[in-house]
Amino acid sequence: MKTKYRRRRALAAVLAVVALAALAGLVWLLVLLVRGIGSLGTPDMRAPKDMKAVVLAEDWSSYFSTARTTEEQQAYLESTLDEAAALGANTVLLSGRVDGDPAQVLFRVKGKDLAVSTAAAVTGNDRFLSKFDPVKHLMKQAKERDMQVALIATDDSGPPLAQGVALPEWLEKAAKDYKLALYGLDEASAAAVSAAKAEAEAQTAETGEETGPRSTLVTYVDLTEDGKAPALLRKDGDAALLAAAWQLQEGNGMVLGRLGSLLADGNDAAVALRFAGGEALPDVLAKEVPRTLSIISPDPAVTLYSENVYLIGTSDPDQPLSVNGTPVERTGDMGVWGLLVPLNMGANDITAVQGENTVTITVTRSTYSGGGSGAARPDGSVAAAPGQKLRITEPLASLLEDYTNSDSIQMTAYEGAVATVKKSVSFVRSNRRTYAYQLENGGYILAKDCELLDSSTPDAAFTGAERTTEGNMEVFTFGGSGTPLYTHSWEGNELTLTFLSASFSGEMPADLGFGGATVTAQPTEEGGFSLHFVFNDADPLWGYHVRYTAEGGTQILLKHQPQRSDAETGPLTGVTVMLDPGHGGTDMGAVGSPSEDIPQEKDLNLAQALAAKYRLEQLGATVLMTRSDDTFPSLGDRVKMLNDAAPDFFISVHHNSTLLDKDADELVGTECYWFYTEGKPLAQALVDRVTDATGRQARGVFYNYFYVTRSNICPAVLLETGFVSSPTEYQSCAGDLGLWAEGGAIAQAVLDCVPG
Repeated sequence: MKTKYRRRRALAAVLAVVALAALAGLVWLLVLLVRGIGSLGTPDMRAPKDMKAVVLAEDWSSYFSTARTTEEQQAYLESTLDEAAALGANTVLLSGRVDGDPAQVLFRVKGKDLAVSTAAAVTGNDRFLSKFDPVKHLMKQAKERDMQVALIATDDSGPPLAQGVALPEWLEKAAKDYKLALYGLDEASAAAVSAAKAEAEAQTAETGEETGPRSTLVTYVDLTEDGKAPALLRKDGDAALLAAAWQLQEGNGMVLGRLGSLLADGNDAAVALRFAGGEALPDVLAKEVPRTLSIISPDPAVTLYSENVYLIGTSDPDQPLSVNGTPVERTGDMGVWGLLVPLNMGANDITAVQGENTVTITVTRSTYSGGGSGAARPDGSVAAAPGQKLRITEPLASLLEDYTNSDSIQMTAYEGAVATVKKSVSFVRSNRRTYAYQLENGGYILAKDCELLDSSTPDAAFTGAERTTEGNMEVFTFGGSGTPLYTHSWEGNELTLTFLSASFSGEMPADLGFGGATVTAQPTEEGGFSLHFVFNDADPLWGYHVRYTAEGGTQILLKHQPQRSDAETGPLTGVTVMLDPGHGGTDMGAVGSPSEDIPQEKDLNLAQALAAKYRLEQLGATVLMTRSDDTFPSLGDRVKMLNDAAPDFFISVHHNSTLLDKDADELVGTECYWFYTEGKPLAQALVDRVTDATGRQARGVFYNYFYVTRSNICPAVLLETGFVSSPTEYQSCAGDLGLWAEGGAIAQAVLDCVPG
């Protein structure tokens, strides 16, 4: 009996040991599982600059509002990560909500009174010991792809929640249980979004037209208790501002946008990543805005004739400032200020005071006496004999329909062009008696723009033409000699060039270098000839130029349309852009100041062009500059550079101003000018992109005959990015964020205008 009892005790002991071992094994297995889940729940946060996220928004989560198998849901989650990675993202942000029903979420929620439940499309596949967790699967697959998952806090209707707002209990619990970063708007961003919404509602109420709130740059911050995740910057559809802010504010990540939108058009995200992929941004503005007390405008040496003058100056932005006892309100963080003050006749002492610092200038107001009177003096020009030839001597001149109206430009004439005078007209221009010469086609050339030639000068005579290729241009060189003045008509795919006082015999090449293009030559009744080109949509004409050679010959340059590139070097590979920083040297530009300590318009123009050059080159473009330092190429020099280089785009970069006899801080915004209609789409793209990136007012695009915009070789425009006469806008134009946002916007506008 004792032996049997002992055996039973031994067996029981063995079984107990086995049970304990099994229990320990089970506990250990649970520990491993918990550890495994914990490692999945902790985002693999890399260096902050490496965090590039896409948002899985309502259009994405709506997939889980319909019953599907677990395998289909798994495949959907995995394809989501692959699509995000293909866009350049390494992080996905999800709200956890299922579109259309805020009470359903993707998490396996546990706990009472959480007001939400796991989506029916997920729980509908539950089996004994088998419950699929979409979020955990997404996290596991993300980790395998070296990616990460984070949460974004939203309210029931979808907009993100802000820092300081009470979070839904289920969301806080999910972030804790899954060990995920939880993002929401920081307080400043929430205020900006709220202000934009209020502004849109006010505008809708005023106009009766539905207006959506303007997009603003926002910052997402980690709302969890430890808050260790890096902040994320976001501005959908604006790679210029997003990349600039990200590069200038180190330590942040960026949100590229909503996955669904980016899959439909991922160009903006690709541009943002190209911009962000460069090295540290170079310094483009050679001088900083001083924070010492000064009055930089008006110049005391200049007599004024207005009742008021708008003062502009610099100061310490952190200290109170007064002018003649009036407190000055300042905007921005650079300390640039402005104040409208009345002027008495005679001398006016104006004193600015800041702390112990005082600056006084004396401004003199006088009565305008007019420009004087008296008989107009001759300018030395003479009448031409009918049939006498003239030659254009200026780099660029105007063929006018009305010689008394400089706006009535019929055609741009270039240096060297020769035409026949039909009659001479004497008239007074700027209080000088001068002549205008009417040509065979009825247009007029002013005497100041030309020289009269010997009466024996022959007409141009051409005998056919030969075609060669220069880059993306077809060049037709006429046989014979002469440099006749010409006019053009360009509508759609048809271009007609009419040469005055010239003849054409022989033939144009059968192959024009453009697929399916044709040309017809015929004489005109006025004693010249015309060439009528017809192109097609498959190989359209982008631009043209008539070039006069040093040997006295004539060439026609026909430019092919540029195309977006698939090259690794960027979508603008093969595209050439010429940037023209306005003014320079002794020409200060808008407003001007007796002190060169503060960046003048010429400095801002150059800085802006250098920033645009950097961004364009990041997209693969070849960039030419009319100036790269503080020099002053003449307008003629700039036009010659444009026509000689024959780029695909020409942008003259400027900053605007207004008369300082009113509150100049009230006149702000961006505008752009074109002369030939081919430049209008580029002008519109520039205004749209710059105002989106800077938040400035879009003043519009306008026709005007600025010297540098009068080229047909490519779209040519003059961009006024902002008003330097406004202290508020000046600081935006002179700040690093403004300069780089504008630079990226210019690059994006060019990309918008390149087909393909």
